[in-house]
Amino acid sequence: MLAKTSADAWDKLLSRYEGKGKQTIATLIGELFRGTLSDDDSLETQLDAMQLKARLLEQLGQSLDDSLVAIAMVTSLPASYSTLR
Repeated sequence: MLAKTSADAWDKLLSRYEGKGKQTIATLIGELFRGTLSDDDSLETQLDAMQLKARLLEQLGQSLDDSLVAIAMVTSLPASYSTLR
């Protein structure tokens, strides 16, 4: 409530609601590599969510190579995209 700038407000929200420990890193990596995308939802939205997890990992000090994130995306594609795999 007392933040003077939007950056200050964001930093306070981030420190309050985003974990920064090894458990958070492990959870995000697990979600990134164990997830399966769905034909029911927009593929673009689901891929954006995966990219967001990769960026969160980077902010937490655990950066992943872009090719590794791409592999996670390809292996998460639903069966209807089997030709792309």
